[in-house]
Amino acid sequence: MTSPLRSHSAVTLADVAREAGVSTATASFVLSGRDGSTSSGSPATKAKVRAAAERLGYVPNRSAQAMRTGRGGGIVLALGTLADPWGVALAREVRDSALEHALSTLVLADERWYEYLSGASPDCAFITGVDFVDDGPAKVQRLASGLAGGLVAFSTLMEPDSFDVIHSSAFPAIGKAYRKLRARHARVHFMARTPRDNPDGALAAPRTRAFLDAVAAAGDEPSEGLVCAAAPGAREAHHVARDWLSDTRRPTAVVVSTGYQAVALHTAANELGLRCPDDLEIISIGDVPEQSQLYGPISYYGVRDVFPRMADVIVSRATDRTGRPGQLYRFDWEFFPGATTAD
Repeated sequence: MTSPLRSHSAVTLADVAREAGVSTATASFVLSGRDGSTSSGSPATKAKVRAAAERLGYVPNRSAQAMRTGRGGGIVLALGTLADPWGVALAREVRDSALEHALSTLVLADERWYEYLSGASPDCAFITGVDFVDDGPAKVQRLASGLAGGLVAFSTLMEPDSFDVIHSSAFPAIGKAYRKLRARHARVHFMARTPRDNPDGALAAPRTRAFLDAVAAAGDEPSEGLVCAAAPGAREAHHVARDWLSDTRRPTAVVVSTGYQAVALHTAANELGLRCPDDLEIISIGDVPEQSQLYGPISYYGVRDVFPRMADVIVSRATDRTGRPGQLYRFDWEFFPGATTAD
């Protein structure tokens, strides 16, 4: 029989256990996100516990849960920015998978991930900016020694330890994109992102350096004039792209540093009446989610099924309670032709 209706604040874990006909320990395992454990019972038992919690309006005390288990009932994605559709698509995929395990998803939209995570108790933290902040790998090592939950680093510089590492280097793809466009154009340009903390450092950014290295390796004359830099943000990239394409010396082929900048460049080209790929060829370095493509599919180098695969790594680490050693996941890049290249 269903228990009498009570206020949410008065409903306890013991009430939920009684309603479901299970022990308090079993209810705790299920509702704390530890339901992958054999201690939480069969799928039918888990379903009963969740249904009882919903009927009673049970809201777990996350602070008490974190003190008891070392886990806060959530996954933290340190993405650095909300401007890139890549991060938004990843967050959506992780959210959908995490909810199946009663885990919430939180997004950090700046690079202060070390400061935040030093005082947090996530079930798993995923960090994208490891290779692009001062002392990034050392900070990850320090966090890993103190976090009770899992940790996944997106890095080409680190090897797994007590945490997982997703290794996915864009640098070979930049060289391939340059050579692909150079076969059809006398000059190939690069659209770069200006670092927030160094407005003058676009030419020193790793992806820009990889582009200039590809220019030199092809025997072409490296030139700063091949690089157009925009401040972070979709609006800023769009303004820069319109000015760039309006110039009489506008580019005819561009390798673009990020997906959101590729969208901005493609949008500006269409607004100015330029046809892709006849007037302008574009290759993005990084996946361009379909929902962000305003004028048709953009050609890009990326990883097949990247968002489900990354979400699987992150959520698996969040739900793991075995203390397993870290694993290395290598994601290889390939070319996905769209409407912005003549392939």
